[in-house]
Amino acid sequence: MDSIKLLYLSGDDVSSLGAGDMDLALADVEEALKLVYRGDAIVPEKIAMGFGKSFLEESDKGRINAMPGFLGGNYQMAGIKWIGSNPKNLEKGLPRASSITILNDPDTKFPLCLMNGSEISAMRTGASSGVAAKYLARQGAETLMLVGAGYQNRKQLEAICRACPQLNCFYIVDIVRESAERFADEMGSALGISITPITKIADCGRTPDITVNASSAQVPVMDLSVANPGSLHICVGGLDHPDLYKKADKILCDSWKQVRHRGSCYLAADGLAGKVRDEDIYVQEIGEVLCGDKAGRESDQEFLYYKPVGMGILDIAIASRIYRRAKESGVGTWVNY
Repeated sequence: MDSIKLLYLSGDDVSSLGAGDMDLALADVEEALKLVYRGDAIVPEKIAMGFGKSFLEESDKGRINAMPGFLGGNYQMAGIKWIGSNPKNLEKGLPRASSITILNDPDTKFPLCLMNGSEISAMRTGASSGVAAKYLARQGAETLMLVGAGYQNRKQLEAICRACPQLNCFYIVDIVRESAERFADEMGSALGISITPITKIADCGRTPDITVNASSAQVPVMDLSVANPGSLHICVGGLDHPDLYKKADKILCDSWKQVRHRGSCYLAADGLAGKVRDEDIYVQEIGEVLCGDKAGRESDQEFLYYKPVGMGILDIAIASRIYRRAKESGVGTWVNY
C-alpha cells in the first residue's frame, strides 16, 4: 500500500490562505447553516468536557470540546474541531482559546489535513452572528453594543459591520476601562469607525438596536434593559440575565437541539429542566430563515433573542476552503500518516 500523506497547516499557513477574510467566512457560514437545515449535513451533538460541575463553574475553570461533523453541498468534507478554552489563560499571557481542526475524506474516512483552527474558530463565531444580524436585525438598525472587550467581540464587530453596513453608532462595554478603550482605539482604526468605550450598559448613550454578549465574566453581565422593542440580542458566550430570553417575542437558535444539549446558558438549562419546550423556540434551526421557509423578524417592534451554540460544521466549511487553497498553492507540510 502506498504511504498515505497528511497535510499539516500552521497558524501562519492558515492565515496566509485567507482564513481572516470575513466576506468569505460569512458566505461559508451562511451556506453551512442552510445545508444543516436542508439535511445535507451530519451534526453530532457537541462533546463538552467541562472542568466543573455546572456551566457556571465551567466558565471559571474552562473546557475542552470535541465537535465532529460532515458537510455536503459543494464542501463534501468530514472533520472534527478540538478546542480548549480557559479564561484564566489571559493571566498567563495566552489566548483564551486554542483549536485544532482535522479534515477527513468522507469516502475513505482517512484524515486529510491537520490545521491550526484558532483563527477559523474565531472567524466562524463572528460570522455566525453576522449572518444572524443580516436576517434578524431591524432594517433601520443603527446602533450596535458589544459586551466584553475580548478577542471574540473583535470578530463579532467585524462580521456584523460587514453584514449590516448601515450601522453608524458603536459601543464597547467592559468593566476594565483600559480594555474598553484599547478595543475602541484599535478596532475603530481597523474598521474606520468611531467606537465609544463604556464600563456599564447603563452608560450607553443610545438605545442599541443590536446587542452582543461575548463576555467571559463568571456572573451574568447582560441585564434586562436591552430587551427593547425592535432590538436583536445575540448571546454568543457570555452569561445573560436569567430572565432575558423570557422577554423576547421570538427565540431563535442556530440549532435548538444542540443548544439544549450543550446546556451552557440559562435558556439551555431551562430547556433541560423542562421549563422551555421545543414549541417555545420560534426557530429551532436558523437555516429555516436563511432558506426563506420562515420569516425571522416580522415587525420593527419585536425583540428577538438569538442563541447560537456554535457547530463544528461551520469550522469544517471554512477549513475545507483553506485546505483546497493550500493544495492549489503548495502551502503546508506533508507528513506520513
